Amino acid sequence: MKYAINHVHIRAADPRKTAAWYVEYFDAAIRSDREVMPGTITVSLEVGGPVRLNISSQPEGSSDERGSAELNRLGLEHFGFDVSDLEEELNRLGNAGIRVVLPLTEVVGGAKLAYVEGPDDVLIELVQPPA
Repeated sequence: MKYAINHVHIRAADPRKTAAWYVEYFDAAIRSDREVMPGTITVSLEVGGPVRLNISSQPEGSSDERGSAELNRLGLEHFGFDVSDLEEELNRLGNAGIRVVLPLTEVVGGAKLAYVEGPDDVLIELVQPPA
């Protein structure tokens, strides 16, 4: 059987507010906003590729334990977006007050990467592929 990633899923205190952040800073498009599981809403976003980004509220009675937007933690550490000009993106996001976790770093092979913190303690990698 062949597998493909269907979506990345984030839990948020306010999924609509979090979705609006991705719309503003990463040109995401909201594709649906509905109750999927009883008592929760899920906002599904398209962000330039075949993998959806789903943002859901927490079911009543869920743990309030939060993740961590830090590098090198166990579990799902981050997800990434390709960008065409990493320096420009970091300037734009930094000017908006978004925390840069790891500044622009060149890696073996010529790619450039950086990490920023998104809402709900989510770590986001920005990758500029090699020229």
